[in-house]
Amino acid sequence: IFGGITRCDDVANGLIEAFKTIKTDIPIVIRLTGTNEAEGREILKGTHFTVATTMSDAGHKAVEISKQH
Repeated sequence: IFGGITRCDDVANGLIEAFKTIKTDIPIVIRLTGTNEAEGREILKGTHFTVATTMSDAGHKAVEISKQH
C-alpha cells in the first residue's frame, strides 16, 4: 500500500481482517510508515506479522526469516 495519507491503523486492521480468511504459513513482513504508524504497529503487536519501520529494516527481517525456513 503506497500513499502519504493512508492511515496505518486502518491498514493494520484491514490486514488482520483479511488474514482471518486468507490462511497461509508464509511469513509476512509489514512496513508501516505514515499517518498513525505508531497506532498501526501497536495493533499488529502479538500477531503473526513481523513489523518493520523502514524498507531496509523490512528487507533485513525478510532475509533473516527466510534463513529460518
